[in-house]
Amino acid sequence: MAFFDVIMWSDYGGDICGQVAGTAFVVCVGSYVLLRVWRSYCIDRKIKTKQESLKKSLQLLSEQLRTEGVSSVHRDKILELSLAELQQKLQSGELTAMEVLRAYQSKAMQMNEHLNCVVEPIWEAQALATECDLESKKKGPLHGIPISLKEAFYVQGYDCTAGMLHYVDKPVQDDAVLVKVLKRQGAIPFVRTNLPQTMLGIETSNPISGLTKNPCDQTRCAGGSSGGEGALIGGGGSLLGFGDDIGGSIRIPSAFCGICGFKPTSERLSTRGIFPLGSGQTLVRDAVGPMAKEVDSLVLSMQCLTVPYMYELDPFIPVMPFRTEVYEKKTPLRVGFYTWDGCIHPTPAVARAVMVAKSALEKMGHTVVEFKPPRAREAFIEIFLKTMFGDGLHEIRKDLKYDRIDPVIRLTYYGFSLPYFIRRIISFLIHFIEPMTADVLKLKTTTVGEWWNLAQKIDEYKLEFVKSWRNKKLDAVICPALACTPVPLHKTGDVINSVSYLGLFNLLNCPCGVLPVTRITKDDDKKLADPSVYSTEI
Repeated sequence: MAFFDVIMWSDYGGDICGQVAGTAFVVCVGSYVLLRVWRSYCIDRKIKTKQESLKKSLQLLSEQLRTEGVSSVHRDKILELSLAELQQKLQSGELTAMEVLRAYQSKAMQMNEHLNCVVEPIWEAQALATECDLESKKKGPLHGIPISLKEAFYVQGYDCTAGMLHYVDKPVQDDAVLVKVLKRQGAIPFVRTNLPQTMLGIETSNPISGLTKNPCDQTRCAGGSSGGEGALIGGGGSLLGFGDDIGGSIRIPSAFCGICGFKPTSERLSTRGIFPLGSGQTLVRDAVGPMAKEVDSLVLSMQCLTVPYMYELDPFIPVMPFRTEVYEKKTPLRVGFYTWDGCIHPTPAVARAVMVAKSALEKMGHTVVEFKPPRAREAFIEIFLKTMFGDGLHEIRKDLKYDRIDPVIRLTYYGFSLPYFIRRIISFLIHFIEPMTADVLKLKTTTVGEWWNLAQKIDEYKLEFVKSWRNKKLDAVICPALACTPVPLHKTGDVINSVSYLGLFNLLNCPCGVLPVTRITKDDDKKLADPSVYSTEI
């Protein structure tokens, strides 16, 4: 009887334990689901609140321009002026800074309606224009010139988010060094432009400000990460703007939007006050540079920025004033060229563009010779990409933990979120279909020893490249900006590997730029389907 009671009690106790465990499981799962739903609601609400704030700011400026703007005829006359012409008229007093500002604000708002390239206006621009128009005001070389800025630049009192919720409602406390120098030289920063979430995409889109379109064809992307700048300048809404470039972020949108862009060496212009994404990674450094319709505008901006005030604000920048005598030198040059870097074949239009530039240089009296960059594929994948993704995107994934992941970076984000052994399996499965993508998936977070080894490889490759350059006795090289022309919206994932042409010069820390030389022809489109046009010889 006693034994029977013990058995009954054990069964009863077991039922209680099962019920408690089951209840605890249901509570845990329910709590987790509720937490995820609540977190999703908070994310959506924060995005919507920020979007409404930015929209209201843009609408307010548009309303002001209806009552305080210049006439459309006067505006168009201002917009037709080159930077040099505008500079002359502002210096002489023929135009006021306020007139010019209103003209470009109006055009920027008009372009933004079609392209979604502007994040928000900089309200202090009006006070700066008023100050410029004071008779007692000393005129700097950029007196009254409106300047657009990529959202990655710190502007006091404004958020600097790189398209990520983590940085919303955290206004920065000071201007970037470059912004301070621009203001000292008389320029008027007037709008902030769109960029991809995390600034790692070659298409400009983020959950806060949305997708930016190409000014030449709104069904195609504007490039990234300085895509808002490229679209605004390409559409005529800005005469001169600034972006930054660690893997083509100035050059891709410049090439896609038909404008000029310049990436200096990494310490030519100060990067203090630029969004600090991956700032601890110092093997391949970010560079700040100008974007404009004309090469002369890039030159003028570099002349105005490489001044004592910049070196005073950032003592770690080597003092190197702009050498006008070198720029204006007329001695014939020896220029190398290539249309294929050994990684991704360019489209016929891109290859033809290089040959157009080659022909133009030869007609100008320069010598143009074939050049093949050494080990370009290995340098791009095994050195450049391994450096860029050295932390396995840990910092980025941490910032995006409570965020909406934009489609532009979704594949990269979730790909690097997978355990390494799964990435290796995927890499093996797709190796014969997408060899470069397979190689990228195999990139692994490096140890300190591997990181030091990577630094040594970079130095060795730089020496190897310089040796090849000197063997050809070159002064410069021309090549594709990237392997493709502007791609349709949401299709940049198909051409991500084409940035091999760009990353090489970030790895080498060489100055380089982009300028338009031709347009796509029907014949280029016909050749796209013909494999024989993808020559491997040059």
